[in-house]
Amino acid sequence: MLINEISKILKYIFPKLMWKNNKLEIEKTIYLTFDDGPTPEITNYVLDLLTKYNAKATFFCIGNNIKSNRELAQQILKNGHKIGNHTMNHVNCWHVNANEFFNEYQLCENEINSLGTNSVGFRPPYGRINRFVYRKLIHYTPIYMWSFISGDYNRKNNPNTILKSAKKNIRHGSILIFHDSKKAFPILSIILEPILEYCSQNNFQFKTL
Repeated sequence: MLINEISKILKYIFPKLMWKNNKLEIEKTIYLTFDDGPTPEITNYVLDLLTKYNAKATFFCIGNNIKSNRELAQQILKNGHKIGNHTMNHVNCWHVNANEFFNEYQLCENEINSLGTNSVGFRPPYGRINRFVYRKLIHYTPIYMWSFISGDYNRKNNPNTILKSAKKNIRHGSILIFHDSKKAFPILSIILEPILEYCSQNNFQFKTL
């Protein structure tokens, strides 16, 4: 069963990670994030919806996807959104050594910098954390996790259940995670606009990290 809201135990174990945004915002604010892009057509779909709702978001991009879709990555920035690091090849830190993982991080940083911008921070693929990430990499970059995970990547998840959970758990400062990928699109295309509409109707402001 999908657990949309992150466990309080994990927040306690890893307090240095960014589970929500603690900026002192006067307005009710949430932070939309999209992982795994940029992906042609799907990222375009997301960008169009964000424009419709006057929403800003942060895209944690895979370096190789930036390399293959530079114009789309530049469009993300042109539309006023931010880009973060999601490694060069979506590498699981549990499956490689520290030097290999840091190289994946650095290669993605280089791709982001080549767009004429700086990364807002890092999100580890699969949400996986190890000793290197928590004790070493964190000194190089903010590491953003999430408050609410949509579960759009798993086609077994029920979109109606996701929407109900979103309405129950989204609150001021929440970091929401979606995926602008082909795998996630069947569910993303159902849930994203209703969530944007719900948040707009409840006077949330959509800002970048």
